[in-house]
Amino acid sequence: MNARRRGALWVAAMCAVSSGLGARQAEACSACDSGDPTLTALGTEQPFAGRLRSALGLRYRTDAIGVPGVDRASIRDLRADLSSAWAPSERWFIVANLPFIYRRVTDESLAESEVWALGDAEIGAKWFAWQDREFAPRQLLALLGGLELPTGPWQKDAAGEYLPLEVQPGSGSLDLVLGASLTAFWRPLSGWLSLRWLQPLLTREALQPGSALWANLAVQHQLTAWLALRLASELRWDQPSQEAGEPDPNSGGTILFAGGDLGWSPGADLTLWLGLRLPVLNELHGAHEEGPSFSLALAHDW
Repeated sequence: MNARRRGALWVAAMCAVSSGLGARQAEACSACDSGDPTLTALGTEQPFAGRLRSALGLRYRTDAIGVPGVDRASIRDLRADLSSAWAPSERWFIVANLPFIYRRVTDESLAESEVWALGDAEIGAKWFAWQDREFAPRQLLALLGGLELPTGPWQKDAAGEYLPLEVQPGSGSLDLVLGASLTAFWRPLSGWLSLRWLQPLLTREALQPGSALWANLAVQHQLTAWLALRLASELRWDQPSQEAGEPDPNSGGTILFAGGDLGWSPGADLTLWLGLRLPVLNELHGAHEEGPSFSLALAHDW
């Protein structure tokens, strides 16, 4: 029996014993095939041939755009994401995400408008270009690419003018997404770093979004087989958007969020994540202030 086979049987046996101790101590069954017992959110897991994982994520955030007393718009945003990741082989993930958005906007006159709409869907692929060993790797380097589709409808105000891009449920453009991620395991600790570049390819003349860069860094501690704590930061840089060919003075810039997530596995193949992000550095252009965001996500392996 080779070393990989012995390792796979050992992990499978540990998963079976853990399941027998009760739901609270259950590890994801998929860990038996990947050799990774770490609780992971969608997008940070290891692949194995045939793995299928789905998630439902909810996020609530606040935003404010414009000069107070002049053209201030206060935004309350609730977003639901339906996501799936399928691994046709040990090196590939095919990923898809479909967002639904509820947005309430209050202007200076205290008039309110509500938007219920589909956001911009995303489809892509993630290729694990390198890992330090075949089974239960400790370091993994992945490359990703995809497209964001202009599925979110654009909204207009009472005068028939387009609302700012920051208020729209979608960018209205076809965007290319390229990136890379690095994952490392030092059990019970693990770390994850990712970079994503978004480049608009096809835009509409009325509102034209700029390029964007996202950087995410997380360090996780596996407290028990069923509980994990993760510290995370998110850095975002946006190029200013344009309205009717002119730069929007209240768009673009850099913002840094910091916070954490608590992960809990109530049963085999099921993980619940509760998260909080706070803006700790706001260098957005013009009159633009983003507030904290709260998230709740449920991931399941099939």
